[in-house]
Amino acid sequence: MRKRSSPPHYSLDVTAQLTAFWAGVATLEHKHHGYFASTPSRRSAWHEPQPSTLAENLVLQCQQQLMRLSLHPHLPEEIARDTRALFEQTFGR
Repeated sequence: MRKRSSPPHYSLDVTAQLTAFWAGVATLEHKHHGYFASTPSRRSAWHEPQPSTLAENLVLQCQQQLMRLSLHPHLPEEIARDTRALFEQTFGR
């Protein structure tokens, strides 16, 4: 098993942006609760089905001020659009 390294340390500005982004993700998850509640998580065990989350449908890459967002291709367009708008609003990209 691969050893996990400690999380990187970001500047205060980037830390504030990341905090705002993940708070926005939680808000979008609540807004689109119907979709996530009715879509099983790809990460839960079969004997314990769990609802999906927006976080498991995105990848946020942070590399020294360069932020990139990737979304799962099966995410509904409305949710993808809202998430991209949140990313652009938070990180100005």
